[in-house]
Amino acid sequence: MIDGLLAFGTETPENLAAAAQLDVAAEEDDFGRSDLGLCLKDYAVRLDHVLWLADGADIPEQVQERWPGLPQQEWDCALRVAKLVLSALGSPPIHDSEAAPRPAQAEFRAALWAIGEQPHTPPEELGDKVTAALLAFASATPDNLTAAEHLGVSVQEGQISWDIGLCLLRPGIRLSHLLASAVGSTMPPTLLEDLPELIQEDWDTVLTVTALVLSALESDQLETAPN
Repeated sequence: MIDGLLAFGTETPENLAAAAQLDVAAEEDDFGRSDLGLCLKDYAVRLDHVLWLADGADIPEQVQERWPGLPQQEWDCALRVAKLVLSALGSPPIHDSEAAPRPAQAEFRAALWAIGEQPHTPPEELGDKVTAALLAFASATPDNLTAAEHLGVSVQEGQISWDIGLCLLRPGIRLSHLLASAVGSTMPPTLLEDLPELIQEDWDTVLTVTALVLSALESDQLETAPN
């Protein structure tokens, strides 16, 4: 898993530091069911849990500098989608060595995979499937409904190539770019209240790995014109 992260994300100092702090761990609930997910090695705390605890955090300064005028609500939606994606990519509940089927989780994962595997599908169609599957997986709470309304799939064109990926619909900003730009930002106070032992490197690891996961869900660079 760590080798795959470095092969995909290149061996930059930030990625090497994140890989050194990354692990996969099981978490058990009160009913004896466990599941697997990405976690911080030193604390066995899930990456998606860290993002949940950062809920409501102000937009980092460097994000504001790169995208002036980005509303707080858009940042909130980006964090919520990112943590739901990480949660969906974990394993289904395991009991007595057998995984319990979770159709909504499987549907959400399939919709995410389709972005990278079916780039010639109209972005609106891919986006509709992702948002519908997200709400089926995460339930239609007000925050999740808002996140789904702001989520889309966009075409990003260069001079000789294009690709598609998850984005904030109205500004058109890629989620992977948004999370990557927040690396190095001050840890949210709400996070430190619940996990005071975390240090800056841990927060950077969560943002770096989440950005790489979101980037991995994007399509390859394609040299032909999109349909």
